Amino acid sequence: MLPTVIRTCPSADNDFQPLSEYQAQTPDTFFDGKPILYYHDENIKAWASTQQYEQLYFFSKTSEGDDATLGPTPPESHALENNGDRQFREEKVQVFVASHKLILFSHGSGTGIEIPYPAITLHAIKNLRPVEGPDGASSKTIAVYMQLEFSSSGGDGGDDEGLDPIELILIPYKPPPKDASPSAASIIDPLNVERTTALFNQISACSNLHPDPQDEEDEDDEGEDFDRIVFEGDAEGNDIEGLPGVLRGDSNGGLPPPMPGSSGWITAENVDQYFDEDGNWIGEEGVSGELGDGAGRVRGRDEVEQDGANGLENGEDTDSKRPRTE
Repeated sequence: MLPTVIRTCPSADNDFQPLSEYQAQTPDTFFDGKPILYYHDENIKAWASTQQYEQLYFFSKTSEGDDATLGPTPPESHALENNGDRQFREEKVQVFVASHKLILFSHGSGTGIEIPYPAITLHAIKNLRPVEGPDGASSKTIAVYMQLEFSSSGGDGGDDEGLDPIELILIPYKPPPKDASPSAASIIDPLNVERTTALFNQISACSNLHPDPQDEEDEDDEGEDFDRIVFEGDAEGNDIEGLPGVLRGDSNGGLPPPMPGSSGWITAENVDQYFDEDGNWIGEEGVSGELGDGAGRVRGRDEVEQDGANGLENGEDTDSKRPRTE
């Protein structure tokens, strides 16, 4: 899926419905209305490689020789000292994690993008730690790492298949005070971990609202093929090996043919032809109404003991059995 380039920064107050407000009431409709704003942060550093940043559109344009001025800034940039020759570009952006799309906007370039969630193929928490420096919480910085795939082929591969995903790193930072001197050292935001974790969690929540279209098609296909018990083979009405007396149903999932000697299945539609209102068997004309000897009646005591006491013929071995008491 392709992103949408925007030239106007959204308003967190006017263009979205806050998540807390949405959860506090039952909406009139689930199809109209403003997108839900899950998270908003005005101070985010966006990093992308010098080979890929132009594909994100919101990075500021530079002339020759200005690349160094738009590179990553401290203190987070100290973690890039071990990246070898790989170079990054930095742009400060606002982030809107909305229910419909992830929105990034740069006031420096006056440009932003709306990223469809299915285009985010991977997102994770990335640790940024200087190569040399104290190994403590004060020097720890984390960021949200993402891989994006902008495809114009509708998600079916096509000409876009084989392209490397765009890598994007989002780092919440603490802006310096307005009256601070340009030479003042930047410090790591004490709330970096909390802000980054919240950003990651809300991107995850919104991504779950937009499953991959290919996955939805697979689930639909599976539902059509496996919404009933399916046995291998297409011989309807034949016995199933290993299941005596079980016959194959028809291809539409209906009942198998009736057993030999019967006139059909007893179902909710025809049960009144076999039982009366009191549950007594009434049968019907034909084979199904002809029951065997003794069916439907209670055998008397004399009939049960006609072959001897306790079912023993001619009273054999009566001494070995405890006599029955009345």
